[in-house]
Amino acid sequence: MTISISREERIRAIKDSFHYLMWVALRQLTHLLQPFGLTFPQYITLASLAAHQQACPMRDLTNVTFQDPPTMTGIIDRLVKMELVQRSRSEVDRRIVLVEATPAGMNLVKRINAEMVQDALTGYARLSDDELAMLEQLFTHKLRMHVGRYKSLAADEWDAEIEKLRRFVSDPIHYAKLEDGKSP
Repeated sequence: MTISISREERIRAIKDSFHYLMWVALRQLTHLLQPFGLTFPQYITLASLAAHQQACPMRDLTNVTFQDPPTMTGIIDRLVKMELVQRSRSEVDRRIVLVEATPAGMNLVKRINAEMVQDALTGYARLSDDELAMLEQLFTHKLRMHVGRYKSLAADEWDAEIEKLRRFVSDPIHYAKLEDGKSP
């Protein structure tokens, strides 16, 4: 005997599963970062700076990492102490604090990213190529739906917005500036 569930119950189960996936993924990443001596917020900050490859104002960094200024100051203080980022003042406006990844910080991000790829390969090893393709298709569809709702876009605009979002990975600070309507 098959028990059918309502559409609302199914959607709630999908939403809950997605939240569980995000929580588990964050826990896995946190564990992966421990041997490198970084917390998740430190890694996101360092990875953003490494991708940007140039000094940026603290304000831009707080925007892209969703941290408040005092928290970001603490994160940067610890990363400076670890010699993974360096801090300077703007030549144009001395009130502006600039931060950038050091070569050691950039190398650490490369090592961590390589480890994350290996971890993902191991994690998905049990899936067939067909299952991977289906999972990719479902996640892409879910991403399109959420981006469309978040940005209030028509369906024919979703793919262009997804392509813009994919650029986030290559340089989140630059992407966030474009999203805020500022020139990079």
